[in-house]
Amino acid sequence: MLLPAGSRLLHIGPHKTGTTSVQSAFHTNRAELAAQGVRYAGTQRQPMQAAHAVTERASPYADGKTPPIGRWLALVREVRGAREGRVVISSEGFADADDAAVRRVIGDLGVGQVHVAVTLRPLVELLSSQWQQQVQSGMTMAYEDWLEAVFHDPSNRVSQAFWHRHRHDELIRRWASEAGPANLTAIVVDGADRDRVLRVLESMVGLRAGTLVPEPELSNRSLTLAEVETIRAFNAAFRAEGLGTQLHAKVMRFGAAELMKRRVADRDEPRIQTPSWAVDRAAEVGREIVEGIRSSGVRVIGDLASLVAPSATAAAADGARAMSHAARRAAEDAWPTIGATAALGIVLASGLARDAASVAGVEEAWPDGPLDRGTPPPRPRVEPLELARVSTPLLGLVLVRRLLGAAVSRLPLPRRTA
Repeated sequence: MLLPAGSRLLHIGPHKTGTTSVQSAFHTNRAELAAQGVRYAGTQRQPMQAAHAVTERASPYADGKTPPIGRWLALVREVRGAREGRVVISSEGFADADDAAVRRVIGDLGVGQVHVAVTLRPLVELLSSQWQQQVQSGMTMAYEDWLEAVFHDPSNRVSQAFWHRHRHDELIRRWASEAGPANLTAIVVDGADRDRVLRVLESMVGLRAGTLVPEPELSNRSLTLAEVETIRAFNAAFRAEGLGTQLHAKVMRFGAAELMKRRVADRDEPRIQTPSWAVDRAAEVGREIVEGIRSSGVRVIGDLASLVAPSATAAAADGARAMSHAARRAAEDAWPTIGATAALGIVLASGLARDAASVAGVEEAWPDGPLDRGTPPPRPRVEPLELARVSTPLLGLVLVRRLLGAAVSRLPLPRRTA
């Protein structure tokens, strides 16, 4: 479906539905897009600060504060002033918008001109991805405790934040109520053909097939169990030191976690497994979501039924979750490399900070888009008092003394055979 000339295609994610690939494909092919009459709004992979500003969300790219509304207004001016026939805006930050923010976004970008695109993945596949993302943001809650909160404690902020993004039928309702059902397209991500989303978006804005090509070395891989437990142990040690969340974002998000994702994990290293009770509950909610989307009147591309189909990667039965000896050996062999990688990432972030710019300068690289692999690591500014407290020796001691022991203890033991 080709959108009319003058349309603004707004891709809102939500998180962990292939947004990195979409944003990188638009960002790195700006010249070709312009030649075909399409503008990709913003100057980075995604205008996350603008999205945070209009949704009134605290942003790690603005030192933990809500960015000034001027960031959003600047994006609106760019969109309104574009000479190209069609404009594309993409940020999963828009998925956090409440009803009032949705109304403002649609109104500012032009009622009748905005067409919203929502990308969808099975709910069960999003659980571990969102948990590890929150661990990278400083959370210390174990995976099963987090799952309990998500599914059984609606008053918990963890649960509220997750379902605001990932109760996809309600997400679609919020945006369709302002844009109109005819102006919203839900695209089901095909696990066997990840590029299908790009082909659909190309057709919507009139790009030649094959124009959108993601960065060849771009990787936003999931962390292994050992890696995420290392970060979780670091978070506990970091919190015990009484250090601030802004500093955590700088040394972990833009340091250790980013460097870990560049590590090539052994194929036998254990991954995060979702317990069967949570898989079953996710399937139940998934069926409700699918029915809600079907009855919404929005355009759907792809098979909605696949959103509740069993997932080979996520739906591991409890009995199969015990770690094999080979997997445990792989995890044990990986600990030194993981610890060294985390330590190096922190040292780079804290050391480079002494004479470098604020983290706001690398805003769009996170949360769903890793850094350009051809550029140096980010150089966030760390406050002098906090930097003095987090010396390289202290960071090294924290990692060696508290990460490895605490993280190893969290790994499940192999089942004994008779």
